[in-house]
Amino acid sequence: AEAGRLVYRTREALAHLFSLADPLRLVFTHNATYALNLALRGLLRPGDHVVASSMEHNAVMRPLRALEEAGVELTTVRCAGDGTLDPAAVHRALRPATRLLVLNHASNVCGTILPVGEVGRLAREAGVLFLLDAAQTAGVLPIAMEEMGVDLLAFTGHKGLLGPTGTGGLAIGPRVPVEQFAPLVRGG
Repeated sequence: AEAGRLVYRTREALAHLFSLADPLRLVFTHNATYALNLALRGLLRPGDHVVASSMEHNAVMRPLRALEEAGVELTTVRCAGDGTLDPAAVHRALRPATRLLVLNHASNVCGTILPVGEVGRLAREAGVLFLLDAAQTAGVLPIAMEEMGVDLLAFTGHKGLLGPTGTGGLAIGPRVPVEQFAPLVRGG
């Protein structure tokens, strides 16, 4: 019972940190890679379109390439040489079939922080879900999901949150229909 209370207090603390109203919409995972796969493979279906930047980590690009082979359309928006991203280029990449926009908050290669708030606003206006890879920034930079237009937030515990290796999670905002997630693992 005490372990259950500790897990719930952790869930509440993370929901507060990310400005997620409902702590029960926070799923613990092994790491950010698992959380990203849960979101990408759980939500995208053949015929869907997804937009990502050219600066995405392999934890995003490898699942997206596999989903592309399964019939998901992918548009990769090029970042400038310094890693910056033009939100107008993201806007131009959106289509009627776009279901998801995925970006890293900050590059693990060059450290560039992407314009999450502006891109989140564009996603909301287009009715597109926005997945943020916060593996490099959770616990380091302020993240307010609703204010930034973020619908799904993948994070790892062992970096800026100062937790142990093998921890992470996915925060799921209220616009995401959780009943539409396809499970990654089945059984019992």
